[in-house]
Amino acid sequence: MKRIISIFVSLLILLCTLASCSGKTEEQHKLSIVCTTFPQYDFLKNILGSDEGLTLLIDDGADLHSFEPTAQDIIKIGSADLFVYIGGNSDRWVESAIKSANNPALKTLALMDTVDTLEEEYVAGMEHEEEEHLEAHSGSHAEEDEHIWLSVRNAEKMTSALCDAVCGIDPENSEKYKANADSYSAKLSELDRNFSAAVDGAKRKTLLFADRFPFRYLTEDYGLSYYAAFAGCSSESEASFKTMAFLIDKTKELSLPVVLTIDGSDGSIAKTVCEATGAKTAELNSCQSVTAKDIENGVNYLDIMKNNFEVILEALN
Repeated sequence: MKRIISIFVSLLILLCTLASCSGKTEEQHKLSIVCTTFPQYDFLKNILGSDEGLTLLIDDGADLHSFEPTAQDIIKIGSADLFVYIGGNSDRWVESAIKSANNPALKTLALMDTVDTLEEEYVAGMEHEEEEHLEAHSGSHAEEDEHIWLSVRNAEKMTSALCDAVCGIDPENSEKYKANADSYSAKLSELDRNFSAAVDGAKRKTLLFADRFPFRYLTEDYGLSYYAAFAGCSSESEASFKTMAFLIDKTKELSLPVVLTIDGSDGSIAKTVCEATGAKTAELNSCQSVTAKDIENGVNYLDIMKNNFEVILEALN
C-alpha cells in the first residue's frame, strides 16, 4: 500500500510539474512585437488579427523626427521577439537601443529596406534651396524621404515584409498570418486602383501645400506635381515673404481651388494664401499624430488614406 501511495504521489508531482512547465513555456513563447509608428502598428494588427502582444512606442502623437526612447521603451524592445522601425535619419537612436536591449534573439526589421526609397526633393518655391539644404546636411547626398507609408503601394510591400517577419518568429501560425496579410493587401490594392482611375480623370494634376510636404511617395505613385512651403522633414514653420508670394502666385496662376495643410499644422500659411486667392483650405493626414486614444476609437490606416484621397480629388477637380 505504501508503495502504491508513493507511486501515486510521484505521478501527481510529475503531472503538476509538467502542467506548470507547459504553462510557463506558453507564457514564454507568447508573441511580443514592438514598433515605432502608427502605420506599421496597424499593418501588424491586420496581419496578426488583433493587437495582442503588439506595442506602439510613439502613441502620443509625437513627431517621429524628434522622438527619443525612454528607459521603459528600451526595456520593451529588449523583451520583444520582433522590433520594427522605419530606418531613416530619425531612427538614429535605434542602433544604440538595440545594443542596450542586450537580446541576441531579438529580430529587427527596418521598413525602408523593404521598399524603393526616394530622396527628399526640393522644388521651386520651397523655403530652402536644395544646395543650402545639402550643405547643411554635410553634403554629398540628399536625405532619403522617410514618409514611405504615405503610399498604399508601399504599404502593400511593407505588409508582405512584415508578414514574412512575423511568420519567421511564429511559424506555427504562419498560414493564418498569410491569409490575413493577403486579405489586407487586397484592400490596399483596391484603394490604389480606385484612386489611380480617379486621378486619371481629374481636371488638374497639381497640388499645393502651404505647409510641410510629406506626401512625395503618393504624388510619385500617381504622376502628380506639387508645390509646397517646406520639405517633409523640415523643422521650419514660418515662411518668408518670397515663399508666401510664390505660393499665392501659383495658386492664382493654376486656378487651384484648394490649398492643402497637414495634421498638426496651425494653418496660418494656408490662411494667408487663401485670403489672397479665394481658395479654400483642406487637411491631409500624414498618420504622424495618431494617439492611443485615436486607436481605441477605431482610427485605422485604410480609413485615413481613403479620406486623404477624397481630399486630394477635391483639390484636383
